[in-house]
Amino acid sequence: MKIKLLFTIVAFSLICFNPAKGQTDTTKRDKYTLLTMPYNKRPLSLYKGQLQVNAGYKLAVRSRSFDNNGDVIDLKTNGNSSVSNYFFLDLKYGLLDFIELDAATNYMHQGIRSESIYYLNSNGITLLNNLNEYKGMGDLLLSASFRLPFDFKFVDFKLTGGIYIPTAEYKTPEPSSTISDYVDSYNYTVNYHFNNKNGFGVPVIKLSADVKFTISKFSGTAGFTFQDPTKEGTNIRWDQTLTNQTFNYSSSSYRYLVDRMMMINASVHFQAAGWFNIWLNGNYSRNSEGWTEYRGIKYANPEKHLFAIEPGFEIQISPSLTLYQVVGYTFSGRNTDAPFYLFTTISYNLFPFLK
Repeated sequence: MKIKLLFTIVAFSLICFNPAKGQTDTTKRDKYTLLTMPYNKRPLSLYKGQLQVNAGYKLAVRSRSFDNNGDVIDLKTNGNSSVSNYFFLDLKYGLLDFIELDAATNYMHQGIRSESIYYLNSNGITLLNNLNEYKGMGDLLLSASFRLPFDFKFVDFKLTGGIYIPTAEYKTPEPSSTISDYVDSYNYTVNYHFNNKNGFGVPVIKLSADVKFTISKFSGTAGFTFQDPTKEGTNIRWDQTLTNQTFNYSSSSYRYLVDRMMMINASVHFQAAGWFNIWLNGNYSRNSEGWTEYRGIKYANPEKHLFAIEPGFEIQISPSLTLYQVVGYTFSGRNTDAPFYLFTTISYNLFPFLK
C-alpha cells in the first residue's frame, strides 16, 4: 500500500509537470561545470548521466546512554563504554535530471561489555564478564528518487522510495563463551560472549521526502524518513549450561518485529567558497512498535528517542573528488545510547557517457 501511494504521487507529478516543457536545461552540459557545482546551486538529486560512488567511515564512542526517563547514564564510570566502527558504500546514478537510482550497504562492528560481577562464597570467588558483539554486513538498500522536473533555482523537492533486501546474515550465531583463570570448582572466571549479526532478516520499506531552499550563499534543507518492516521475522535464541569447564548450547526459535523508525532532520548551509560548504544539522529519530517473543509471549521493545546536533563541512578536493566531515553530539533521548561520533565520507563523481 505504501509503495503504491509513493508511485501514485510520482506519476501525478510527472503528469502535471511535463519534463519536456519544465526541464529547460539551462545549465551548461559540460563535465567540469556540473562536477564543480557548489552546494547552494546543486539540485537534490544527481544530474543525468552522473555516477557517484560514496564510501564512508563512522567512529562512534559509546560513553553515555539515556534511560527510560531520559536521564544520562555515564557508562565510563561502570566500565561499560565502547567504540563502534561503521563502514558504508553507496552507488548512485542519475538516470535523468530528476530521477536517481541508488544501491547502498554497510558493515558494522561493535562490542558492548557489561559491568563485571563477582560472586563470593565460602570457598572462593567467581568472576562473570559479559560481552555482546555485533558484527557483520547490513542489508542491501535499493531505492529510487524523483525530484521536481525543473532546473533548480531557489526551491527543490525530492521523494525517495526504497526497500532493504534481507541479503545480510541475521540469525544469531552460537555463543563463544569461555572459562579462564580456573583454579578449582569455586575459583574461576566466566567470559560470556554473545554473537549478533546486523541484518533485519525481513524486507523493510524506506520512504523519505526532502526539500531545499536557497537564497544567495545560504541554503536550508528539511527531510522526513520513515521505515517499516513488511512482516514478522524468526530468529534463534541460545541457552547455555556449564559442565566441567565446557559450555553446552541448545537453541530455540522465536518471532520478532523490527521497530518502525521515523526521523526528521533540518539543516542550514553556508557556501563560504565555491569549493567549501559548512552546515549545522539537527536530527531527531524515534523507534517504536517493535516486539520480541519470549516463551510464546510478545514483549514490546522499549520505545527509543534520540536528538543530535551535527555540524559538518564539505570540501571539493578536485572536480571528481569531494570530502565530507560530520561531528555528532547527542543532546537528549530515551532508552538508547548517546554516542559522540565522527563521520567521514569520500565521494567520487564522474560522467562516464558524457564527452
